[in-house]
Amino acid sequence: MVSARIYPPKKLIRKTISMAALLLWLLQCTAAAQSTNSSNVFGGYSFEGANLFSGQHANLSGWNGSLEGKHRRFVGVVGDVSGHYGSANVFNPACGHISQPGCFPNNRVSQYYFQGGVRGSFEIGKIRPYAEALVGGVYTIETLLGVSTTRISFAETLAAGLDYRITRRFGWRLEVGWVGSGSTASRQNCVRASTGLVVGF
Repeated sequence: MVSARIYPPKKLIRKTISMAALLLWLLQCTAAAQSTNSSNVFGGYSFEGANLFSGQHANLSGWNGSLEGKHRRFVGVVGDVSGHYGSANVFNPACGHISQPGCFPNNRVSQYYFQGGVRGSFEIGKIRPYAEALVGGVYTIETLLGVSTTRISFAETLAAGLDYRITRRFGWRLEVGWVGSGSTASRQNCVRASTGLVVGF
């Protein structure tokens, strides 16, 4: 007895291949939808508690933006910029007595940071904790009694935060860190906290 081999029709083969391709595509889309561990851009509000080069303390408000490019699963390259603005009342050495009017003029402060570095992160459900190390520069402008003093200094930042995924593309970020700048002879230490929208791509 000779057994005949049964070949599936070409239509069935094409349908099987199409279904397999569709399944792979759906799995890929699902994985992407569940992942916040991707390249992203951030923008939002930023607060800085700054111990200034002049020796005064100022609470500054402003903005913070960053761009992260993911080249490995847990590591990304980051570019970070921010601007902070505010004022501090300082003692005028020309005053003869501390109670004399005008002894504590308003010192207006503006600071701009330009930094880059690396960020390590991982996922826990909808939350992505991370830590980062940045280096770069800070441009400081202090204006006292109509006289402006500018300074450009090396700056370094150590920060930690987390992203909470709201939708596939959008999330919300909370971040806090320490920012140091200047040299051992003249040092500025700040605490910076930022929050705002994250967009993944």
